[in-house]
Amino acid sequence: MQSTGTEDRSGPDKTSDSDDQYGLKREAANERRGAGWWVSLRRRGRRISRLFKDSVYGSAEAAKAQAIAYRNAVIEALPPLTNHEQAVRLRSTNQSGISGVRFVDTDEGGAWQATLLTREGQKKENFPVSKFGEQAAKSMAISRRRQWLEALPVRHLAYAQHAEEVARVHFGDQLLPVRDVLPELHLSAEDVDARLAAIEARFDAAKPKRLRVRVKDYGGSRLALAVSNAAKPAKRRLIYAQLTKGDLAKALHILRQRTKAVITEFYDEAAAVWFMEAHGNALFDPQQFELSQGFNILVLLPPDMQVHTETLG
Repeated sequence: MQSTGTEDRSGPDKTSDSDDQYGLKREAANERRGAGWWVSLRRRGRRISRLFKDSVYGSAEAAKAQAIAYRNAVIEALPPLTNHEQAVRLRSTNQSGISGVRFVDTDEGGAWQATLLTREGQKKENFPVSKFGEQAAKSMAISRRRQWLEALPVRHLAYAQHAEEVARVHFGDQLLPVRDVLPELHLSAEDVDARLAAIEARFDAAKPKRLRVRVKDYGGSRLALAVSNAAKPAKRRLIYAQLTKGDLAKALHILRQRTKAVITEFYDEAAAVWFMEAHGNALFDPQQFELSQGFNILVLLPPDMQVHTETLG
């Protein structure tokens, strides 16, 4: 098989990974980042990977659901190569311009050789130049490879049963024999780039909106408020309120108002109202606020009011 690389592995011992696990790997929390689900796939010669962190989506279950959705979007948009597509791709070292056809030196002299790798093994046949002439020998090698290729059952080079089933459902029309020995791909590199970019943009936009609010005491003389949208890159605001004569209620009132203003700036007024009603009014209540501890809270802004919160130390 002439190729510039391999697609997802396949063979008689094809893995039976289910639609719940195919292409997914769990990553435990470590010093650098929290736990999450990795999606890792190979399509059209590209290694595609993305991490869905528990902290971004609110729970391991929610992160996994998004990881599965992302994986499905990729494999439904980008089919694996077929064995015919793989067979007609040119190696970087190819000199004939025809995949699977090359000039070789034999004991009988130079010959044009046709080759094709199949599940049953390597097919190979030489056409001596001394017997057929240069042009005829090359034409016969091309014709022989075309015959082998047309007789080769077309299949997707999918690694797992789930991937193969998805490819069959969404890209069954691609399971037609290649009618030429020249490179022929169902998707160009530009098509692949465009489809991947659209998927990445869709899942970037679908990330839950997050909000981190922290209040910390500085020696009883002032309070520091930090508000962030907890994104990458993050929007941040740092605001101070003096504890004039130890007037905690006045300082908290100022920080409450500034928090509402910053959340409105980052998101909208509805988000600010929701946060204050769900968390802020209690957090900024002088009767409940612990000056020595302050607070540090990370929340997901809910499109459907199903909120997950995480209070940090």
